[in-house]
Amino acid sequence: MFAQLGDIEFELITYFNGMNESQSYNYAQHERINQKPVLQFLGLNLQEQDIKLNFHASFCTPEDEIKKLKDVANLGTPLKFIKGNGDYVGVFVITEIASVTEQATNEGDLISVQVDLKLREYTGVIPEDSQTEGGLKKK
Repeated sequence: MFAQLGDIEFELITYFNGMNESQSYNYAQHERINQKPVLQFLGLNLQEQDIKLNFHASFCTPEDEIKKLKDVANLGTPLKFIKGNGDYVGVFVITEIASVTEQATNEGDLISVQVDLKLREYTGVIPEDSQTEGGLKKK
């Protein structure tokens, strides 16, 4: 496994095709009369991850894999992002899914699709999985 986003695992050979990580910084610009503006450092912006994936019919059903990603993104659920070596990157949400069909059958079934997945760091409260209790309810 190269990385895991929530319950979705990315395999290096079959799915993963590259990753770009970026960190930007926030500055306020204060205007001054007859002088150049002064910058004031405000802190870090949210971290972003761009993951390139390859779905091919030889190892998966591309439509199903894209649907899994869209279903998670549609819920807006924050997901833990962990690299295959165990490094915990943080909690992220999916902000964009872009796909390019490289090959398809005559009927339109996908054979090969390149998917670009954009993630943005999530710093809010992470909803915990709700667990239901069995048996009798206590007052």
